[in-house]
Amino acid sequence: MITERLAAALERAELALEGDDAVAAAGLLAQAVRGCAELAERGVRLDDATLARLRLLHERGNAAAARASARLARAMDNAGSARRAAIAYSR
Repeated sequence: MITERLAAALERAELALEGDDAVAAAGLLAQAVRGCAELAERGVRLDDATLARLRLLHERGNAAAARASARLARAMDNAGSARRAAIAYSR
């Protein structure tokens, strides 16, 4: 069923983001977008429980993306600090 594939893609995207695999996450999110489009094309109306589950998965994915972004920002800050220290040391 489309909703199960959609849920699975969202779950796997969250795991990929937690594992810092942005490429895999992007592919999985693209699958989720296609799943949403397919549901809309077919005129499928989701029951409240399914919609709540998908929203929760989406929220968890957003939280995982925020954590991945924060890790990237820290890594960039650390790299910048190391570079500045190396430049200062070489003077």
